[in-house]
Amino acid sequence: MFLFSNGCSFLTSRPKDGVDTFTTKILAERYNMPLINFAMGGRGNDRISFTTKVWLERHNRDKHFAVIGWSSASRNDYITDDGHKKGRMPGTELTWRTWKTLDNVNFVRKNTGWDIENNMTMRFLDSVFNLQNYFERKEIPYVMYNSLPNDFGGNTSDFKVIRDAINMDRFFSPKLSQYEFILDKGMVSSESDPHPSAEGHMQWAEQLMEFIDANNLRTI
Repeated sequence: MFLFSNGCSFLTSRPKDGVDTFTTKILAERYNMPLINFAMGGRGNDRISFTTKVWLERHNRDKHFAVIGWSSASRNDYITDDGHKKGRMPGTELTWRTWKTLDNVNFVRKNTGWDIENNMTMRFLDSVFNLQNYFERKEIPYVMYNSLPNDFGGNTSDFKVIRDAINMDRFFSPKLSQYEFILDKGMVSSESDPHPSAEGHMQWAEQLMEFIDANNLRTI
């Protein structure tokens, strides 16, 4: 069985800060599983969801355990025609860039009634529910968590419908992202651009492993 991971830069090493490990690398080593890592720095959840399904559909005869660290819903991925970072993801053809909602508030405000916070919540819930349903239909064991903070929605009834349909037995630490965890513990690789230190990855991975093992999540 392979460990397939996808996410943003929190699921990659950070050589410039002297961090040569990351959460899913630690998991793969502990479980003695070959690692296939599709995480890309700066990208969002649309890319995570789509590229995960592309890889697993192309390798549907192989056995995978999927670990998804969700990026921020403020990141809006789009397909490029310039070959940006082409070849980074093996066996894929599309290339991606991302724009951030909060960096483009003037554009957003030109669109009547755009509710920024609720729109991001909707996109996050839809990404989680979409990929969850894919995994469960295909009988692929998985676990998810938030690398960056995301909102599961407040009292809005529409959000509650989807939130209640999310399988929280396979969602680790839904109220605390890895980003918030490392900030609280001071386990950052750089104060100016906070990503997990090696210890921040190790402690998060150990808690994640406890959750995986306690709930037997490597099986479907």
